[in-house]
This record gives sequence, C-alpha cells and structure tokens, in this order.
Amino acid sequence: MQVLRAIGFMFVGLCIPTLQAHADEASELDDAAARLHYAFYTADVRALEQAIGLISQLQPPSNQPGLKEYYAAYGYWKLAQTSAEEAAAGRASSRSSVSKAAQACDRQADLAVEKDRRMAEAYAIDAVCASFGSALMSSSCAGKSLRTAKELDPQNPRILLIETLCAQKDAASPAAHTEKLRALVAAFEHAPPTRPGKPDWGQAEALVMLGENYLQRGDSLAARDAIERALVIAPDYRKAQELLQTAAARPK
Repeated sequence: MQVLRAIGFMFVGLCIPTLQAHADEASELDDAAARLHYAFYTADVRALEQAIGLISQLQPPSNQPGLKEYYAAYGYWKLAQTSAEEAAAGRASSRSSVSKAAQACDRQADLAVEKDRRMAEAYAIDAVCASFGSALMSSSCAGKSLRTAKELDPQNPRILLIETLCAQKDAASPAAHTEKLRALVAAFEHAPPTRPGKPDWGQAEALVMLGENYLQRGDSLAARDAIERALVIAPDYRKAQELLQTAAARPK
C-alpha cells in the first residue's frame, strides 16, 4: 500500500509541472489574442502586425493542437479587414496588404485544421479570408469551409457571425438583414462564458453590425443602444465610436 501511495505521489508530482506548462502556454496565447483584439478595435495596422509576429514566436500549447495557428489566422483576417477598410477610404498603400493578409490567413487556417480536424472556427475563418479581393467581402464566402464549420458547431456565435458577414453582401435590404443580426446578438448573449485558452471575440462586432444596420434603416435610438452596448465590451472600438457620433447627430 505504501508503495502504491508513493507511486501515486510521484505521478501527481510529474503531472503538476506539465499542467502548469500547458497553462502558461495558453496564457501567453490569451495575452497575444488580447493584443489582436485591441489592435483591431483601434484600427491599428502596425499593432496587428506586431501581435501576429508575437504569436509566431510563441510555443504552441501541446494539449491544444492548432490553437496557435488559429490565432494567427484570426490576426491575419483582422489585418485584411482593417487594410480593406483603409483601402476603401482611399489609402492606396493598403490595397496590396489586403491580399497578402488574406493569403496568410488561409495558410494559417489550413494549418490549424490539419492539426485539429474538428476546430470549427478555423474552417469559418478560412471561409471569410477566402472571400477577400480588392475590397472587403468582395465575393461570397458561403462555401465548403463554412458549411463544415456549421456542421461541426452549429450554435457557435463566432461561426454565426462569419455566416452573417457572408450573407450581408447578398442581403436584399437592411430590413431583411435585421432579424439575422438580432439572432446573432442573442446567440452571443446566450453562449456559455468563455474560459482561459478559448476564443472570446465577436460580441462587440455583432453589436456594431446591428447598430450600423439600424442606422441604415433610420432608427437612431436602436442604433445608439446597440453601439453603446458594444462600447461597454470594447471601449476603444473606433468604428463603434464613429457610428455613435453619427447616431447622435441624427434626429430622434
């Protein structure tokens, strides 16, 4: 019995450093992901590039295969999105960055799903990055990768967000798109709390999308409500700040 106890204590002693190493690796990725979020919210291309570079240097968590590549893909997606918005605003230097970032996103998403075939969000990110061209959402992203993501995790709000982005281009009118956006916001509200080492992006973006939709429909009060809720989550979200100013200037 004493021998068995000794073996048990030895096993626990060996496991604790391993568990701590996994936790440290996941924590470093969480910190890098937080930098990505902040850089995207502030529309800071340079900071996005720096955060992606940081991720490339991190040790991937051995108990979460594909997570490092997933965050790299997410970062490149946000870099492509931010660069596309700058290009649409007339910054010609940003146009070439869109394609490069989208291609890098595709590569990293492919690596993520090679390491974990059930990483549903990586399939969705691959789908949205494949849609980039000379402008944001230049072609449909509702293809095989997005269908696979939906099959693997149909209630995942981040996958629903990407699906909504894909549908946004083809929406017949702002009013027709409103219910889908309301359902998306509700999906985030009803989702279980995230845990360390798990993605937690998307809710502020969903609220901004809903607020922008309300503005397009002329409902400035509903727009302000949605946008203010987004700013509670992400106070530095530049697009939300700009939309809130627009909503405030509209007649009630």
